[in-house]
Amino acid sequence: MSKQAERVSNICTNNQQLKALAKRAQQLKQLNLVFQSALPTEFEAHCRLVNVNEHTLIVHTDNAAYASLLRFQAATLCQALSAHLPQTIDKLDVKVRPLFIPTKPIKLPERLLSNTASNTLQQTADFLEQGHLKTALEKLAKRSQKLN
Repeated sequence: MSKQAERVSNICTNNQQLKALAKRAQQLKQLNLVFQSALPTEFEAHCRLVNVNEHTLIVHTDNAAYASLLRFQAATLCQALSAHLPQTIDKLDVKVRPLFIPTKPIKLPERLLSNTASNTLQQTADFLEQGHLKTALEKLAKRSQKLN
């Protein structure tokens, strides 16, 4: 019933769709290198080629200012990429995609209560009937035990 695990390289080699996808990704990677070399140096860190459709270059940039300046370079960039492709590129489509840099959530220190506040909360909870409020007050009252 158990099936032996296959190597990823075997799966990619035998699957025609994955093979074509890997080949396309490699082509786009090479075209992006050509694109980067045709860009002015100050643009390199902010722009990247993401696709080529028929006669159009699709480029992502991280802010609108670079997108605007990049459009002035359209003719030069299309000409540079056309030399490396079987078709002529005559249009540049620039899309602004801000870089997403996930931040680590900041862990706030747990706030502890003084003994007086804790006792007051516990006394209030003692007078309440069972329910959500009583449970919450008891939970808050236990925070002062960490101070002792």
